[in-house]
Amino acid sequence: MNRADVVVVGLGFVGVPLATAAARAGFRVCGVDATAEKLAQIEKSVERRTAAPELQAVLDAGRLELRRRGELPDADVYCLSVPTPMRADGSVDTSQLRDAAESVGKSMRKGALVLVHSTCAPGSLEEQIIPHIARKSRLLPGIDFHIAHAPERIDPARDVAATGLPRVVAGLTPQCTKAAAAFLRSIFDQVIPVSSIRTAEFVKTFENTFRLVNISLANELAEVCRGHDVDPVEIIEAAATKPYGFLPHRPGIGAGGGCIPVVTEFFRTSARQRGIIPPMVEAALAVNAAMPGRTVELIRDRLAQSWKLPLNRCRVLVVGITYKPDVIDIRNSCAIRVIDRLSAEAAGVDYYDPGIPLLRLGRGRMLRSTARLDATGFDVAVILTKHTSLDYSALRTGKLPVLDCSSGTPVPWEDHA
Repeated sequence: MNRADVVVVGLGFVGVPLATAAARAGFRVCGVDATAEKLAQIEKSVERRTAAPELQAVLDAGRLELRRRGELPDADVYCLSVPTPMRADGSVDTSQLRDAAESVGKSMRKGALVLVHSTCAPGSLEEQIIPHIARKSRLLPGIDFHIAHAPERIDPARDVAATGLPRVVAGLTPQCTKAAAAFLRSIFDQVIPVSSIRTAEFVKTFENTFRLVNISLANELAEVCRGHDVDPVEIIEAAATKPYGFLPHRPGIGAGGGCIPVVTEFFRTSARQRGIIPPMVEAALAVNAAMPGRTVELIRDRLAQSWKLPLNRCRVLVVGITYKPDVIDIRNSCAIRVIDRLSAEAAGVDYYDPGIPLLRLGRGRMLRSTARLDATGFDVAVILTKHTSLDYSALRTGKLPVLDCSSGTPVPWEDHA
C-alpha cells in the first residue's frame, strides 16, 4: 500500500482499535509499528483466528494493512499512538513519539492532517513534537499542514467499542481543530473540541490525576477501616448508592499501568515548572508509592497473627501480576513491586499469571510463571491481581493460607468463598 487514507503509527492498546475503527468507517488504513514482535503477535492472532472479530474483518476485507515501520505511505491523515512512558526520575520519555513524528515529517505532503493520540505532558506538543515535525517536513504547521491532539481514551479491560467513547480534540489553529474534528466525527460518535492543544493535554492529565487521588483516598480509607475492624469495600458500595456527588473508587495494592501514575506525574511536574506545589497530588502519589511496601507489611503481620508463620521462612506463590485484572500489561504494576519486596524478605517467591509467562525483575533476575495454578510445595499463596478468568479452586489445599490482597487488605480466601 503506497497510498492510504489513514496511517496509524503505533499498534498497541490505542493504535489497533483506532486503525480498526477507521477501516470500519470506510478508510483505507495502513497500521505501522517499529516493534517486529508486536506485529508478529497481531499476525499470529489473525492466522489463528483469535483476533478481535472487528480486526479480523477489516484485515480479511483488505481495508487494513499492517507493516513494520520504515518509509510511511502517502496519506491524508497520520495518527500517532505510540507510548510516552515515564522514566525512573519521573520525567517523560518522548523518544518514541519523536521518532514517529520524524517518520511522519519525512513522508507527509502539504495539506495532510497529523493527529497525536499519544498521552502528552502539558506543553509537550507545542514545545517539542510540532517543531520536530516542522523541521523534518520543512512545512509550516497550521499553514501547510494541520496538526491536532486527541488524547486517547480506552479501557483495555472493558469490552467497549472505541467509537462509543467521546473524544476531546484541539488543533494548533481553528482550521486545524475543524479538520481534526471532521475526521474524528467520521469514526467516533461524539467529538468535543476544546480551545487549545495544551487544554486537551490537561484534560487527559486531570482525568487520570482525579483517578489516582481517589484511589489513594480509598486506600487511606482501607487503612483507617483496618483500625476499626470494618470492611472498606462494603462502605464504598453503600456510599455508591447515593445517586449524586459520589464516584466509587476501590482500594488495592496501588494504581499502575501506563496512564494513571504516569499522567499524575505530568500534573505534578507541570505545577512545579510554574513554582506551584500541589499538596493533594503530592500526597496521592506518596500514598500510591507506599502501597506495595505496605501490602508486604500487612501480609507479614497477617501470617504471624493468624498462622504463626514468619514471612522470612515462607515460600510464597503470588497469583496475578498485571497492573489490572484481565489485562495483559505489567507496566508500572504494583504487583511486581510487591514481588520485589517479598523476594527481599521471604524464603522464596514464585508467581502464576498465564498472560505473563516470563517476568524480568531488577538486577537481571528473571522469574517464569508456574505451569499451572498449583500451590503444592508453597507455604502461602497471595492473590495480588484477581483475574476473573482464573479458577482459584486449586488453591483450596487443606491448611495452606491463601490471602486475597486485591482489595488492599490481605483477607483469608475462605472469607470470600
